[in-house]
Amino acid sequence: MKVRPLIAAATAALVIVPAAQAMAAGWKRVTAPGGTSIDQVSPLRTADGVLHLAWHLRTGPNTEDILHTVLAPNGALGATTPIVSGWASLQNPALVAVPEGIRAFFGGIRTTSPDETLLELNTAVSGDGGATWAAATGPVVPPGAQAYGSPVSAATLPNGTTLQAWAGTLGTWVHAGLDPATPNHDLQAPLGQYGYDVGTAVDAAGRAVVAWYSSGAGRLGVFAQDVAADGSPVGSAVNMPGTAAMKVGMLGRTPIVARPGGGFYVAYATGYPALNTVRVWRVGTGAAPVVGRPNRNGNSTATIAAGADGRLWVVWTDTTRGTRVLARRSNRTAGIFGATVDAGRPAGAASGYRLDASAAGGALDVLGLFSTGTSSNAATWHRRILPGLTLTATPRTVRRDRATTVRFTVLDAGDPVRGARVTVGGASGTTKANGRVELTIPGGSQPASARATAAGYTPTAIGVRRVR
Repeated sequence: MKVRPLIAAATAALVIVPAAQAMAAGWKRVTAPGGTSIDQVSPLRTADGVLHLAWHLRTGPNTEDILHTVLAPNGALGATTPIVSGWASLQNPALVAVPEGIRAFFGGIRTTSPDETLLELNTAVSGDGGATWAAATGPVVPPGAQAYGSPVSAATLPNGTTLQAWAGTLGTWVHAGLDPATPNHDLQAPLGQYGYDVGTAVDAAGRAVVAWYSSGAGRLGVFAQDVAADGSPVGSAVNMPGTAAMKVGMLGRTPIVARPGGGFYVAYATGYPALNTVRVWRVGTGAAPVVGRPNRNGNSTATIAAGADGRLWVVWTDTTRGTRVLARRSNRTAGIFGATVDAGRPAGAASGYRLDASAAGGALDVLGLFSTGTSSNAATWHRRILPGLTLTATPRTVRRDRATTVRFTVLDAGDPVRGARVTVGGASGTTKANGRVELTIPGGSQPASARATAAGYTPTAIGVRRVR
């Protein structure tokens, strides 16, 4: 097997967190304790609003399971059911929606018997929302590409055909459909050894894009490649700006989404030797704007989610004041990102490793792999967050000796928020269509703090300085 470079695993720090209120509570564990830092759930949001999770569990010295858990639209944790159990080895799975229901893909070897047939990329399907699963009796890919030893990502084309992608010593592979007679296609060959941690996305028009990290000599960084319906490469792989000097990549699937309204987007923690700058890249463009700046010595991991309205969420880990999760949401055209929301961390969390996220209407379901206490064991935790508000004041200073009228403006990713309530110094008011409200702050010696709240948003506050 290939020698993996030292992949930056954990967390990052943002130097200044905008005033969206930090949230330290609300995390709940959704997978069993006793996992490792390389575990990663696969989330799938179905049309009924349910968030399905597939995850890997080691049950004994030589036995492993793939399990399925649901989160209801209201965030309530549902039942856990086995997809497959008692296998000799298994890798992190992928979930996709297919015409017949929900399909799981997973690399693994069922037994160590010399007659074993399930020892590459395998699949199981559920037609009842994950309550029961039927596993295939054979692999779905041809042998020789080491699918048994790699986490997998997957996506579904509009015609119902699935694409699966994984990486191994011999290449970064894509396969289409469920027929093992269909060839695997290597995307890494033009870049040199090696490729890692593949992500896959498909848009409503059927365009498919695969993204991954490459450590090829002279071809470092995050790459994205269009693939045809049969999994074969289209054109050449393109390099994400800001990643060409990276000798390490993030742990976990390379986060890529197809945005409703157009474009494929990758979020990634970039930099070397520390992954300390979080960027978002529209695949194929020449720039990857910065959305978060961890501290210079910190390492971050990041993910991205797309809402049905075209908004993007970017989420990353932070270690400025202990491991925690930060997030920002864009406007509807994905051109401007709003205030940073501090989602906190699970109680007792020591380290954060991998992130996933799924948009839930105007909110976001965040999934983070954390270790807690002094144990190296890890589990995945969930919390739901709301987007942040940006609050500004003009003027930002008020007189101590007399009342001062201040114009407050409340924005969501650059867009005015109507109906937000602003409270300061005993005065309060509601913003108009332009996002503004004028309030008169009485004189006094006490510091003034303005707070803005609005339905569907995380509250925020700013200080207003008093002068003579």
